[in-house]
Amino acid sequence: MSIIYGSLNVDERYSSIVEPNLYYDRVFVPGVTFTDKYEEGPAGAIYVHKLTGSAAEPGTPGRDFTDEASQDTLIPILLNNNFQKSRKIYGVQSNAVSFAVANEQLAGVMNDIGEGWGQSGNACLVQEGTASAATTAITKSNAVAALIAARKELSEKKAKANTVLCSPAYYAALLEAAGDKFTPVLNDNVAATGAIGRYLGFNIIEDNGLSATNAKYYDKAGTLKTVAFDKVDFIMYNFEALSIVSNLEAFRLVDSENFVGSKAQGEMNTGYTVTNADAVLVRKHAAA
Repeated sequence: MSIIYGSLNVDERYSSIVEPNLYYDRVFVPGVTFTDKYEEGPAGAIYVHKLTGSAAEPGTPGRDFTDEASQDTLIPILLNNNFQKSRKIYGVQSNAVSFAVANEQLAGVMNDIGEGWGQSGNACLVQEGTASAATTAITKSNAVAALIAARKELSEKKAKANTVLCSPAYYAALLEAAGDKFTPVLNDNVAATGAIGRYLGFNIIEDNGLSATNAKYYDKAGTLKTVAFDKVDFIMYNFEALSIVSNLEAFRLVDSENFVGSKAQGEMNTGYTVTNADAVLVRKHAAA
């Protein structure tokens, strides 16, 4: 439809700048929110030894040793989650617009795969972590107390948590509590940035991917799991207990053999495993 000023048809233009799409935040960073230390090179599956042991009990002096046989269990990390995207870019389309279609489509492919990759990480944590005994609805008044109670649950299992991934609803409650519970210097920083950062010994991270209804991943048994997020408040864990290992990450622009033009393509292949469920606590609220 043409644009008319008075009785004159005026020119129309299309912007050469593309409006970006919105994606969930990339919260999974090696050495911060997960470990990739078990990556061993070319492999489709990695098995991690976990030695069996127990605390020594006291006895009386002057006695012989009692030998125990060496025992272990194997923790599998199957690299069985494959993410792919391919977008067509017809040459006639590229020649008819002022923006770099190929570059924009490749960036979109990278973001699409990155979002799916991260959501599968969330699904693994929620599915394979241990459910918290607490299910009280979160409010401003109990947001900090919920953190401390979760820390206690993990500590009683000998686990030392260092990371908390928060749903947007829980993170908002924690921000509201900042004025009453945090130290004045931290209050100033929270007010200025909207980021909580380090608090009570934890790296507090808003994980807006937890606002999704659900996400999918293939578990260590090769079973596709659809994991619900709707009642998750936060996940408290030691990041060393979440292993994410990839053996392929590739993105490319290739000429098409079927038409004049190119394709923006990407592929990632990854395994997700919680290696110690006692070090991952999933805090959910009960159904209303």
